[in-house]
Amino acid sequence: MIISWTDTFTSLLSGAIVFSIIGHLGVVTGETDYTKVVHPGAGLTFITYPEALAKFEHVPNLFAVLFFFMLFVLGIGSNTGIITSVVTAIRDQFPGLKNWKIVLVISALGFSTGFLFITPASSRVIEYVDYYGVTFVTLTLAVAELACFCWIYGVQRICRDIDFMLGLKTSILWRVCWKYVTPIVIAIILLLTFATGNPPERIATGFHVLGWFIYAAAILPLPILAIRAILAQPSDLSLWNRIKRAARPLSSWGPENLALKKKYDDFIDDSQRDDGAKSSSIFFRREKSYSVNL
Repeated sequence: MIISWTDTFTSLLSGAIVFSIIGHLGVVTGETDYTKVVHPGAGLTFITYPEALAKFEHVPNLFAVLFFFMLFVLGIGSNTGIITSVVTAIRDQFPGLKNWKIVLVISALGFSTGFLFITPASSRVIEYVDYYGVTFVTLTLAVAELACFCWIYGVQRICRDIDFMLGLKTSILWRVCWKYVTPIVIAIILLLTFATGNPPERIATGFHVLGWFIYAAAILPLPILAIRAILAQPSDLSLWNRIKRAARPLSSWGPENLALKKKYDDFIDDSQRDDGAKSSSIFFRREKSYSVNL
């Protein structure tokens, strides 16, 4: 929670600073069309912004140092959030692995991959990776994750888990945002990105095809694993019932500690009785024998 809030705050603050500097540059140059002031892509950071700082009347070097230090802090914050999510996913799948070993391997791979972005063609590589490997993939996975988390696992169960872990009752505002506002907004952004996105112009057609293959490689595991889980259900069930059984949590779902697991199961059972065994998710009830561990 602290990492996500800090990363969001620093990103918003940095965005406000960048666009205020762009406005200052427009005033100094007398140019009202910002597209003629701003360089596209990474040029905004490494060309436009230094040009604006150089026009400062007082201590421009100090502001230049502060700006690039801000970039460093933003990079550290973003990397922390990204690496943490990857490490957590690996630890969940392979709990026997040491945390520092996972971090070391991921950091080494990331550092090695970074050499691609300091080559003579680095600006094109950055545009290519950002367009195909970041923008579309991130938005698509975000929509899928929100759909699974809020509509399949269920907002009501999320709130119950928060109540069990933290003893906090979730307000109606959070419930509405999780179930409706956030998924719909992200889905609209994804559709608009597909409709209005401008692919990099300085890249050969073959690389655009490769970019869509990269996108497909990142997205296809979702439907493939979903189909695998559905096919693992008893064949005598209808398709709809097989989907519901595949989507329900395992009976082992919950805290790893056995004592906490018992308390968690009792808490969920009591909550279901209090709510009349109703849930915001049609896939709420746990199955002991039909779900598969992916």
